[in-house]
Amino acid sequence: MSTKTNLTLDIVIFTALLAVANPSLTGNTVHEWLGIALAGAIVTHLLLHWDWIVSVGKAFFKKLFHQSRLNFVVNTLFFIAMTGSLFSGLLISKDVMSALGIQLNVGGGWESLHHLTSDASVILLGVHTALHWKWIVNSIGRYIVNPVSNLFRRPAPRVLAVQPVRIDEEK
Repeated sequence: MSTKTNLTLDIVIFTALLAVANPSLTGNTVHEWLGIALAGAIVTHLLLHWDWIVSVGKAFFKKLFHQSRLNFVVNTLFFIAMTGSLFSGLLISKDVMSALGIQLNVGGGWESLHHLTSDASVILLGVHTALHWKWIVNSIGRYIVNPVSNLFRRPAPRVLAVQPVRIDEEK
């Protein structure tokens, strides 16, 4: 997978998670459907990084660079929190489940769990972003800032190449 594809998917996921974390911004219906779409984007992200997940998972208790181990733990907690948020969100859904013709009668504990796992997801997103900050800044600079700034640069003045003419004095 290219860095540009990874960056694009990460920006979409980051933006969607911030939007879905604020239901008053989107309204409940968009909040619920965006949550489901976000789950699909996260599954895509996991599949694109599957080789890393497997290799770090296998080497977790062996000699492993501490940054990779920390990333693995944070990412695992993030996945658990997001899964809990999605599952509990579906159980307390007012719009998505009724649109699918499903009526659930669940207790208020699921709503509390949804808020807890959603808040944990936002916090873990912040930690995940901080751990990858150098890559984020470098990638945004390379694929967004530089191309945009190149659009506004004046082209260098064209210099005509002139070949010196040798004048032979003997004729």
